[in-house]
Amino acid sequence: MGLTVVNEAAENILGIIELYEYLKSSPFIGPFGTIENPVLVPVIYTERIVGCTGGIGDSEHVSLWFRCREDFLYRCGECDQIFMLVRVLYELPEEGAEINPIDPDVKDVFDLKLLEKGSEVWNSGGMINWPLGHNALHGTVYGGMARDEEQRGIGE
Repeated sequence: MGLTVVNEAAENILGIIELYEYLKSSPFIGPFGTIENPVLVPVIYTERIVGCTGGIGDSEHVSLWFRCREDFLYRCGECDQIFMLVRVLYELPEEGAEINPIDPDVKDVFDLKLLEKGSEVWNSGGMINWPLGHNALHGTVYGGMARDEEQRGIGE
């Protein structure tokens, strides 16, 4: 049995293993999770069910349960606390291999091109499918059918 190579990746994994071993059988008690500093939820698999009670005293609420998956931030709908899943690995991957590979079922994890496109559409005055949105609004909110040439001819 050889000595473990100490590098940044090994230290990171060892810290996560210690966190997992400590928290796997006890409730999470710690600072309130924010976007900048979310509550870290250690897990061996790719997902875990998390329950949020809000806090202590006046800030406590009924337990809300939700399923957390890797690579996403999750917000409690009652108290706005933020949770993030952290995958625990008990061994370092092969040299050059990805530590946290992207889930093949998820195609749009932080796709910057998609975010830039959406930002450009909404911030440049362009609208996607505006006639469709207009027809949906008039068809549901105002109780009528979608506007078309036939209705305009009747004298809507």
